[in-house]
Amino acid sequence: MSNDRPSFGLTPALALLPLRIFLGVTFVYAGVQKLSDPGFLHAGAATYIGTQLEGFASGTPGGFLLRTFAIPHPTVAGVGVALTEILIGLLVTAGLFTRIAAAGGMALNLILFLTASWHTSPYFLGPDLVFAFAWLPFVLAGATGQPALDNVSLQPSEAMLRRTRLRPIDASQIEAASPTSTRRVLLLELAGAALAIAGISALAKGTYSAPRALAAGAGTKPDAGSGGGGGGGGSASKPGGAKASKPAGVPNNAIRLGSGKQLPSGQAATYADPTDGSPDILIRDSEGNLKAFSAVCTHAGCTVGYEGGTIICPCHGGEYSAETGQVIAGPPPAPLAPKKVIEARGQIYAVPS
Repeated sequence: MSNDRPSFGLTPALALLPLRIFLGVTFVYAGVQKLSDPGFLHAGAATYIGTQLEGFASGTPGGFLLRTFAIPHPTVAGVGVALTEILIGLLVTAGLFTRIAAAGGMALNLILFLTASWHTSPYFLGPDLVFAFAWLPFVLAGATGQPALDNVSLQPSEAMLRRTRLRPIDASQIEAASPTSTRRVLLLELAGAALAIAGISALAKGTYSAPRALAAGAGTKPDAGSGGGGGGGGSASKPGGAKASKPAGVPNNAIRLGSGKQLPSGQAATYADPTDGSPDILIRDSEGNLKAFSAVCTHAGCTVGYEGGTIICPCHGGEYSAETGQVIAGPPPAPLAPKKVIEARGQIYAVPS
């Protein structure tokens, strides 16, 4: 009795079909997700591609590739990768030029492993390495033995030829057309579909709201010599040399960031830490309370942002609680350092550490 296939009749090739469909659909989704993100192409956004590339290049073996080709042109790199992902996903799902498309997907995931996932520890938690090996069977064997356009004798129909010719066609042209030319036509049509999907994704992304930025020290300065021993109210310099008393309970060395009206509930803003100038993030929760943390990710030093009620790192997918600063997902090894802010008389003050 032959042992070529299991008793229930499923060949090894067909057993790989779900993996092929998963890889194809996932790559299409990855490209769509990038282009539909309002902050993907906007500098200063938590998910800005330029910030991601800088983080990916920092201390990684593949960083030189990003510094050479991608970081100088972040918009071109971001859009190019997204379009490539969509096209690879469509080709793999349809089973057209499967080996070539799978090789492209494997190369992309290997680059991401050497950059974006490099700092993930232990290494097997990095998804890009898993994806790279998942592509390997299709690089070696394509879609052999599976439902795929590669395995169909593609004799072009009159309708297909009509889509690619401006002049009328006759029967001799149909007979003369080869399967190779038909595959090229399908490749062009899938490339067009990729562009259409990318365009729809970009149009559907909605408007981008730039993050607020509060300028530490705007309009006020800590008093000279105000350290530990100052009593009560203290004062701060106003433009023109006048003095303005700080509200009760606000330390003399506190720095006014701005009006509390600038930061509505559910929003966040960034400011320069009054101690060392590093970025901090200030969040007003749904109940109106203020929370502040260092905005420097504890994983690789990227600047975090605030989206959907969560503090996120654009570089390696780290997530922190907006309530406590604790790590809730991703590779960061430690929580964000808390910072002290005070709201008094409608103004927000940052207190140096």
